[in-house]
Amino acid sequence: MNFITLTLVIFFASAAAIAFDFFVSRKQRAEKLAAALQSKKLDYPKRKAILAKPEWVNTADFFFVLSSVALVVWYLLPNFELILVVALLISLALTLVEKLYMEKRKKADEKALYFKNPNPHEEELADTRKMPWWVDYGWSFFPLLLLIVGLRSFFYEPFKIPSGSMESTLWVHDFILVNKYEYGLRLPVTKTKMTSGNAPQRGDVIVFRAPHEPDKDYIKRLIALPGDKVYYQPDHSLFIEPNCSNEQAAESAREAGLVCGQLNQIQHRLKQKQGFGSSDVYTETIAGVEHDILIDPAKLSNPVGFGYYYSAQNHKIYEQAQQQYPELTKRLFFSKTDYSSYIEDWANGVTIPEGNYFALGDNRTGSSDSRFWGFIPEERLVGKADYVWLHLEFAFDEGIDPMTGKQKNFFHWVPTGVNFDRPRTIH
Repeated sequence: MNFITLTLVIFFASAAAIAFDFFVSRKQRAEKLAAALQSKKLDYPKRKAILAKPEWVNTADFFFVLSSVALVVWYLLPNFELILVVALLISLALTLVEKLYMEKRKKADEKALYFKNPNPHEEELADTRKMPWWVDYGWSFFPLLLLIVGLRSFFYEPFKIPSGSMESTLWVHDFILVNKYEYGLRLPVTKTKMTSGNAPQRGDVIVFRAPHEPDKDYIKRLIALPGDKVYYQPDHSLFIEPNCSNEQAAESAREAGLVCGQLNQIQHRLKQKQGFGSSDVYTETIAGVEHDILIDPAKLSNPVGFGYYYSAQNHKIYEQAQQQYPELTKRLFFSKTDYSSYIEDWANGVTIPEGNYFALGDNRTGSSDSRFWGFIPEERLVGKADYVWLHLEFAFDEGIDPMTGKQKNFFHWVPTGVNFDRPRTIH
């Protein structure tokens, strides 16, 4: 039985128990109290004890709420931001119910109690003043949720690096902070832009929603701006002919050290043979940003030359994505099945469309990036990666089983240590 099936069973079983109590057991308790009152006078604690829900009903209440939350979260995943916004709106609604309705009702109930009995039992008075648990929780969580949503949406959002596509700059299990206001503030969920912000620059490490996987966050290095022409060779030589169509674009090119009207090779020099795993480490500088890139010499023998990502299997994935998102077909995906033609595209140069960006992983032979699935629309930018603030070690993480597609070790998610040398500014 999988998680969702188990959750649904718990949800319907607890709902049935609550319904049975509401329509059957509650009436029985009321009848029992009425019969007891006919024979003798009962104080408030005794009346309360007769009307109290049995423990199995309280347990059903707990599991009903827990399973309901689990199902809502599962339905909204992987959009964690949407989950937070929905939770914030629910807590806001409960807060308004408390402030605009429940407080007035409780005061009226207390006034009626004193009118009925000028000297009420302390426990009855406390119960009359007490808010329902769901109202209390709504008000309690609202300030915290408001703070979290505000920080994540308009200031900094934490991300965890899931793959090695940006090694050696960013490692798997690095936790980073992404600047959400650098490129302009956007409303959560809808992504409506509120402020213009700064323009993305060549060399920035950016987080974005990939065009072929719009619900998944990617992180890459921004290489080329709209209007730039990019040339990429199988030996990983990179050239840029910058956009100089207007004074602003020409100034941006000059600031990046690129000469208008000619091919500018983005130089990389060998730093260390097999310096990171089996990959050679090179130092690359683009727009004054110096960083390391990785090239695995074993993958240079690949006929495509870019690494293992451009395979027949992944090519089908990109073609399916192109069919799923027809609005992104203007050279945002390379749909040719002839690999030599694919290489020829980049060898002859590809111009980045307006409103789009070209990005690469620093692990050049181990990154799925703009070489394979196309360009990044401006509206899909999430923010600029600024800082590594934590790195956790996961000794039980043995990777994915290629046969099943699942983690090899059940305890892969259990952290076993902290690397205190990793916190740093991202360049």
